[in-house]
Amino acid sequence: MDKKLLIIDGLNLIRRQYAALVSEEDLDRRVERTQSIAIEALAKLTKQFNPSYAVVVFDSSGQTWRHQLYPEYKLGRVPMDDKLLESLPDFAKLFRYNHLPCLRLDGWEADDLIATLAVKAAQSGVKSYIVSTDKGFTQLLDNEVILQYDYFAKLGYDKVWVAEKYGIGAHQLVDYWALIGDTTNRIPGVKGIGPKTAVSIIESFDTIEAIYANLSHYSERIQGLLSGGYEQCLQSRMLVALKTDVEIGVRLSQLRYTPKF
Repeated sequence: MDKKLLIIDGLNLIRRQYAALVSEEDLDRRVERTQSIAIEALAKLTKQFNPSYAVVVFDSSGQTWRHQLYPEYKLGRVPMDDKLLESLPDFAKLFRYNHLPCLRLDGWEADDLIATLAVKAAQSGVKSYIVSTDKGFTQLLDNEVILQYDYFAKLGYDKVWVAEKYGIGAHQLVDYWALIGDTTNRIPGVKGIGPKTAVSIIESFDTIEAIYANLSHYSERIQGLLSGGYEQCLQSRMLVALKTDVEIGVRLSQLRYTPKF
C-alpha cells in the first residue's frame, strides 16, 4: 500500500460544523453536538482515505508573523464564539482519544504547519491529503503527491482542477493573489486588477518581479494600474504564500495512524 498522510485543518472543520448548528441555543449543547459531528467526520475521513499517518492541525492563539508584517491581516473577521474557543482543548483531547494526533505550535497558523507537513511528506514519497475548504492550500497542488479535499462539498482538488478553475498553474497562484488580493484575509491587491486581468498579465510573465521588469510589454492601461504597486505586491505575495519550512519538531513516524473507528 502506498503511504498516505491525512492532514485535517482542525478549525476549518470544527467552525463550519459549529456554524451549521446555529439553531441550537444552548451553547454547551451546541459544542457537544459539534464534537459528536466532528468525530463522525473523522471516522468517515479515515475510512475513506485509509491513511498510514494522520494529524489534526490547529492554529495557535494570538498573533502570528503575518500580523506583525501587516497589522490589518484578517482584520474585521467575525471572531469565534467564546464558548467554542474555550472548548478547543477538549476537542483536541477527544481527537487524541480516537487515535488522531493533534498539532499546534505557538506563533504559527495551521496553514503554515499543514503546508510544511505536506511538502516534507512529499519529499519522503508520502502522498498527502489536506482536508480543508481553504483555497490557500491550492498553491501546493503543483506537486502531484499533494491533494486537497473539501469534506463538505465532497470534492477533491489537484493541479488539473486549479488550471480549470483559475486558468493558470498552481505555482502561479501566489503571484496571482498578490495582484488581485485576498479579501477573506484582508490582503490588498492592485486596485483595478481583477481575476481576468491578472491572468492576462501572468500569461506573459508569471512572477511579480518579471512583470514589473517588463512593464513596457503591457498596454498603457495595465501599466497605469500596476504603476507604484510593486512593493505592495511583494508584501501581499509574502502574506498569501504558505511557509513550507517551519521547524515543527515532529517526525512523520510520530503521526502513524492506528485505526480506532
